[in-house]
Amino acid sequence: MKIGIKLAITFFLIAFLSMAVIGIISYLRAKHSLEKQSFDRLTAFRELKSGQIEDYFQLINDHIVTLAKNPTVIEAMKDFEKGFNNVEKEIKLSEKEFTEIKKRGNDYLQKEFLPRLNKNLQVKATLSDEAEYDRNCIILTDLYYVKNPNPIGEKHKLLSSNDESSYSLSHTKYHTMFRDFAERFGYYDIFLIDVETGNVVYTVYKEVDFATSLIDGPYKTTNLATAFNAVAKSENENFVYQVDFKPYHPSYNAPSAFIACPIYHEGKKIGVLAFQMPIEKINDIVTNKENWKNVGLGNTGETYIVGEDFKIRNQSRFLIEDSLNYFKMLGDIGEDKKVIEQIKNYHSSIGLQTVKTTGTEEALKGINDTKIFPDYRGVSVLSAYKPLSIADMHWVLMSEIDEEEAFEQVTALRNNIIVGFLCLLLVVFVVSYFVSKQITKPLNELTYEALELADGNLEVDVKTAGNDEIGMLASSFKKMQVSINKLIHDLKDINHNLEDKVLERTAEVMKQKDVIEEKQKEIVDSIHYARRIQTTILPGNEYLAKNLPDFFVLFKPQSIVSGDFYWATRTIKKEGDEILSERFYLAVCDSTGHGVPGAFMSILNISFLNEAINEKQITEPHEILNHVRKRLIKNLSHEGGQDGMDGAVICFDKMKNTITYASAHNAPIMVRDKNIIEFKADKMPIGKGIKTETFTLHEIDFKKGDTLYFYTDGYADQFGGPKGKKFKYKTLNALLLENSDLPLAKQSEVLLKTFNDWKGELEQIDDVCVFAIKV
Repeated sequence: MKIGIKLAITFFLIAFLSMAVIGIISYLRAKHSLEKQSFDRLTAFRELKSGQIEDYFQLINDHIVTLAKNPTVIEAMKDFEKGFNNVEKEIKLSEKEFTEIKKRGNDYLQKEFLPRLNKNLQVKATLSDEAEYDRNCIILTDLYYVKNPNPIGEKHKLLSSNDESSYSLSHTKYHTMFRDFAERFGYYDIFLIDVETGNVVYTVYKEVDFATSLIDGPYKTTNLATAFNAVAKSENENFVYQVDFKPYHPSYNAPSAFIACPIYHEGKKIGVLAFQMPIEKINDIVTNKENWKNVGLGNTGETYIVGEDFKIRNQSRFLIEDSLNYFKMLGDIGEDKKVIEQIKNYHSSIGLQTVKTTGTEEALKGINDTKIFPDYRGVSVLSAYKPLSIADMHWVLMSEIDEEEAFEQVTALRNNIIVGFLCLLLVVFVVSYFVSKQITKPLNELTYEALELADGNLEVDVKTAGNDEIGMLASSFKKMQVSINKLIHDLKDINHNLEDKVLERTAEVMKQKDVIEEKQKEIVDSIHYARRIQTTILPGNEYLAKNLPDFFVLFKPQSIVSGDFYWATRTIKKEGDEILSERFYLAVCDSTGHGVPGAFMSILNISFLNEAINEKQITEPHEILNHVRKRLIKNLSHEGGQDGMDGAVICFDKMKNTITYASAHNAPIMVRDKNIIEFKADKMPIGKGIKTETFTLHEIDFKKGDTLYFYTDGYADQFGGPKGKKFKYKTLNALLLENSDLPLAKQSEVLLKTFNDWKGELEQIDDVCVFAIKV
């Protein structure tokens, strides 16, 4: 901020401070006074409405207890219960007629009730969810609900179904009394319930809950069933139980609340009387019949009830007066879209609108207080709240008005003060402009010179005229200019020396790099030469084809050279021109290690195999392995080493037409007629190990067309696939079985492609060798 502006602000503060203090004090006192007045009005209205609501619920309590003790009601309970249980016997329907009635009831539910209900459900209800299968229920539902000529909402106008059952006689006798009582006091519905069976034997308005069982019927989990069960279990004749608003399917999932009490006759509980709460009466009390302005709540004030689930229990003023903005507000605050749709369908916020604010949370904890906080619309309000004292109901009453409306007069005072301040500010700045201009002129010149210096113009002429503070500052800038010039020259000299040293070190590094690359090339060339040596030792395809009818070999080293190997030799014994024996030996083995160390081991292992068969003339595969193990232990285990190999030696005796083998760890398998035959292997290595027993000789029972497979562990242990796991032996065997019908050459291609696809971008972890022979 420039000095001229700072001076103007300083002059302004000196002139303005006293007025600001007086204005702020006046504003705060006015706000506090108006806040207290508003809270007093809200508190008085809260106390008035809480008393009215509590008195009204006590009146409902008195209504239900008094009505339950009325002799006419007791007689009605007995008559309805008896008529309900005997209706099937008295009407005497054939099975065909009953089937038609049941179908008519189900059709009514499907076409009339379920479409209206499902509009208000997230999970759609089905016929099996809502239908009752008790025969008496089906008959009475048909008489008083399905065949009732009055439209939905006016079913209570039917006095009798004009049949000859005792139930209809009772209905004609008592219905007018119950209907008048419900209409006079505004109850949504009245229920008589059999305490033993839970059957709703009578209702005024004949919704789909009529004649159903609250014990095992479709509405056994509703809050009406909760109230019934509580009363049924109580032994107190004056027991009354209320349940809070919850979605109620028979009322098309609209939130409903119930109150219930027992009906006794001569000391025995014979039934339960229940009222469905009058939502309109409660709403009229809380909203003062929607006349908010007439009771001093202005344009934004309202009083409402909230339950323990933080749902409103009466209509929101803003839904009634400005529904368009009300629904927009619900969307803006993130209310569930399905809840908004339900509020639109019912045109009611009762039991649906969430009100979780500071006030509702504190009131539900039992706190009685007044505060300012954002309401359920996100608008700051003055609120007076308290818990309501209603049996079985955890409700709170909120009395609120928008803060903006409550403080309108204070806001006007604040605006007047702000206008005065702005006028004063303008005058002060006009005066201070001319004063500050004379002070800031030399500072502007020095600022220009400093900017030139910052842009690199070290030769700029810094004027040092004057003996005041500004002149002293200019002299300091002049000294700084000289110091910067000297520092830049010194840095240039240092930078030049550093560049020379960097070039020198770079040349040394490049020379060492060339030496390392040359050595690396020599090593790689040596390994490639070792590969050529190893390749010449392994039997060629031409040699194998002369001695095996059909075969493939998949050989894939992990590195340039391999620790896995396959090796073959043929022995013939003659006496003159007569051939005494002819054997072909095949070894498929995995030497310890891979790469160069593994390759050395494979050459050593091949030499010992060659020694055993061709020099020592050992003929049996297990004795060959015993000899090789002995030679490995003798030559490699002096320092405790356990180098050696796993693998199998197979002997094809062409004179005897037999196949024998001995195996260390790697067991061969055979595929015959799309089935896998797994052979055994000795669980010990060809080398130093825990076990030193002789290897086992096995003979393979084969027939023409069988395929033998020998493999090392490299294929099964390869990591890959979508989760980076091992391929595993079980998967490998399944792959071999799946492709066993293919020619062996094609099988080799499938194995190689599957391996590469499985490995993907991962490294190959071991040498791979798979050898197959078709017998």
